[in-house]
Amino acid sequence: MRIALATLAAAAVATVVNLALEETARHLFDVSPDFNPFQGTVAPYTIGGVILAGIAYALVRRVRRDPRRTYLRLSAVALALSWLPDVGLVLVNDPGATLPAVGSLMVMHAAAAVIAVGTLLWVDG
Repeated sequence: MRIALATLAAAAVATVVNLALEETARHLFDVSPDFNPFQGTVAPYTIGGVILAGIAYALVRRVRRDPRRTYLRLSAVALALSWLPDVGLVLVNDPGATLPAVGSLMVMHAAAAVIAVGTLLWVDG
């Protein structure tokens, strides 16, 4: 139950942080309205990613003797993999995909990851 509650709390905090980062990026870097990841809201993607992080931690806890260490490694790999499509946006010249826009998206991934992993490990700690 602690893991589920921690996941919900992390999802709420990460969503607020990512919405603030998105809005800041829009104004600070004059992100184009054509930038697909910022069309609509990032909230469902943030919530989905944090829920997956919580599920992954619950599974790792069941199968590993040292779940914290394993989960930290798994999380680092997952974060790096989450950046690949972001970099791809720049490489394929996706409309509005400037380096500042994509960099902001990558920061949002990192923020959600730090919040989720930190919360889950702290609560289970």
